[in-house]
Amino acid sequence: MLETRKLSLNIGDKNVLCEVSAHFFENQITAIIGPNGSGKSTLLSFLTRKRVVGETNGTDGEVLFCGNPLSDMSSQSFARLAAVLPQFHHTILDFYVEDIVLMGRFPFKEKFQDYTAEDREKVRIAMEKAGVSHLALRKAGGLSGGELQRVMIARTLAQDTDLLFLDEPTNHLDVKHKLALMHLLRGCDKTVVAVLHDLSLVAQYTDYVVAMKGGKVYAKGKTEEVLKPEILEEIFEVPFLRFEQDGKIYLNY
Repeated sequence: MLETRKLSLNIGDKNVLCEVSAHFFENQITAIIGPNGSGKSTLLSFLTRKRVVGETNGTDGEVLFCGNPLSDMSSQSFARLAAVLPQFHHTILDFYVEDIVLMGRFPFKEKFQDYTAEDREKVRIAMEKAGVSHLALRKAGGLSGGELQRVMIARTLAQDTDLLFLDEPTNHLDVKHKLALMHLLRGCDKTVVAVLHDLSLVAQYTDYVVAMKGGKVYAKGKTEEVLKPEILEEIFEVPFLRFEQDGKIYLNY
């Protein structure tokens, strides 16, 4: 469904991405993993048509969506197909939670048209799924970091697209809500691409992994094939222990 071909980015004298080629498969969850500064969020930026800070003309390669250049798609067309949860949120703290989630329906709103009953129903469902229905009439400025993260997840879900791009979606979430989110993604029947740091969640809930180091793809493939101690130790430079129980992979480091 989505593919990068020899995607490279140079900023100054630094190779931020170096000939990154990877596939992201339909109705599967693909995790992008790697240490800080390995190019994970930069790769996600290209997949979501976001301009990278510092980018000028040092870009090579291409991103393809269903075989066609992603750059040929209009911003509105892309927003109707893909929802993006960024790592850092910029929201007006004086807004009510329900209104923030409703913003996820903006790509489907015609000019000068109000939000429809269908839009508001999708918002209700998204808030319920993200566990923030009880916060609907709270203002964003009064929320904890974890509550705000769940509100932004609800906004992403309200967009109701076939593609979800999530940059560190478990940030600020406690264990209960991390597991709830991953379980939700596992059952949503969408194409999901997520930058994740928690390798235990990667092992339990994802189908494919793109592992990066130094701006390059170090390993890629099915989750069980990539999350091997010898591969992870080279990427993260710490020892790993892997064991399996009841068909599930567990990692310690």
